[in-house]
Amino acid sequence: MKASCDTSTRVVRLAVLAGFWAVACTPASNNQTGAGGASGGARTGGSNAGGSGSGGSNAGGSGSGGSNAGGSNAGGSNAGGSGSGGSGDGGSSSGGSSSGGSSSGGSSSGGSSSGGSSSGGSSSGGSNAGGSSAGGSSAGGSSSGGSSAGGSSSGGSSSGGSGAGGTTSTSGCSTVWDWEGTTTDSWAADTDVTLSVSTTQKVTGTQSLKATIPALTSVAADDAGTAATTAVRGISITPPAATSNLWPGATVTVNVLIPTGTTGLWLHVYMQSNNWANWNDTTVGTITPGTWSPLTFTVPAASAIFPGGINRFGVQLGVSGGGTFAGGDIFIDSITVCGGTQTCSGTGTGSFDFETAGSTDGWAFKGDTSVTDTVVTQSTTQHYGTTGSGSLKVAMTAVPAAPAPPATGWTSRQVELANPKAYCGQTITFHVKTDNVTGLNVQPYAMANGWGWFAGNGVTLTDTTSWTEIKYTLPATITFQGLQAFGLQLSNTVSTATYTGNVYIDGISWQ
Repeated sequence: MKASCDTSTRVVRLAVLAGFWAVACTPASNNQTGAGGASGGARTGGSNAGGSGSGGSNAGGSGSGGSNAGGSNAGGSNAGGSGSGGSGDGGSSSGGSSSGGSSSGGSSSGGSSSGGSSSGGSSSGGSNAGGSSAGGSSAGGSSSGGSSAGGSSSGGSSSGGSGAGGTTSTSGCSTVWDWEGTTTDSWAADTDVTLSVSTTQKVTGTQSLKATIPALTSVAADDAGTAATTAVRGISITPPAATSNLWPGATVTVNVLIPTGTTGLWLHVYMQSNNWANWNDTTVGTITPGTWSPLTFTVPAASAIFPGGINRFGVQLGVSGGGTFAGGDIFIDSITVCGGTQTCSGTGTGSFDFETAGSTDGWAFKGDTSVTDTVVTQSTTQHYGTTGSGSLKVAMTAVPAAPAPPATGWTSRQVELANPKAYCGQTITFHVKTDNVTGLNVQPYAMANGWGWFAGNGVTLTDTTSWTEIKYTLPATITFQGLQAFGLQLSNTVSTATYTGNVYIDGISWQ
């Protein structure tokens, strides 16, 4: 059962599940266009902290994400500058900054993303956190957003479906969360729920995760037209770590204990995936107060998870239709994962020629709103190929010089597409032209595995008269955390002067 819905983009239906009213959100359409986004599933709380990276600043972007019930998401800071992310419905998100730099070493972290639908090549922003890493590590960060579905528009299109190949079946079971350390292992909850590790109860080892829940009250429907209400709280991890092995088809068992004497409290396990477009949950489990009860969840098929990956996994609990909960401690322990199929493959196609006047077809500058030296628009000044007249224009004005030695890195700006319908191993082709090549480096990249930074080979443009073709192959190492975005990083590599110039991008495609 979802905690909340964005009724502007969702169809709300009521159903009676195991004796209580539930509000379920179903996409009103999976083929939306425009720079705005469809909202994702309900987001129940928790904060996530990012890390740090190096390089140019690049964060922010706005869009409409999934609803956020409680909690905030905080990104990390980057040496290149910080930014604020897109806002979400019902909660706040502050994005992390994104740093550019070269494609060696380094790590990337944090960053939030507020999604948007990618139909007809349209997708809305969100911030990301990079780092200067070729396949670098990723920590923290959250993303919320809408669906990325097929369809086309005159400016660009992106569509896809499932494909075969690149899969590995797994077997055996492992305990992936047991809370035997001193922290909550990145699990978080709504702001009025307190999480801690505890030795009071356990299934295995000596500790478990304790969640102190406030009193919950709901309203029952009556003949006078009073609608039933539900009070919900969530305990989750965003996104689940790669080591949790939540591959499609895996069986997950979550052990839960609720206070003796509790009545009317329900629990279920849930997951949000594919850049917040999909919601899956279990039916309400049978919970015996005062004893450990196992809840079993099956990870959905690859077609429900990819290309955006698993964004959140957790437990929801609540009361409905007049039920109450006096408040108290519940415990979660020994979450095991068995089986599943390791895969990130699929087939998706996309092309962007930017022929729609005034539309960037979802491509956006990913920077702090305070950064005004880079502006992205649709333009007819230049175009690639023999047909059409439009391209994506990136106007860069006095972008600061690269740090002087002994400091390292470049001053970078990023232009990207969020929620692309593309899969691991696919090759993206870009065409780029500029009116000032002095010190300009162009580097393709992807944000994947929970906003980790994966950089391609940078290209230094050498003339202003021709288009340069740049190819980038999406990583084969994308996990069930999925692909969040890809784009081009534009860097001023000169340490003695600012960079001013117009960069044109056109003829983007993949298949």
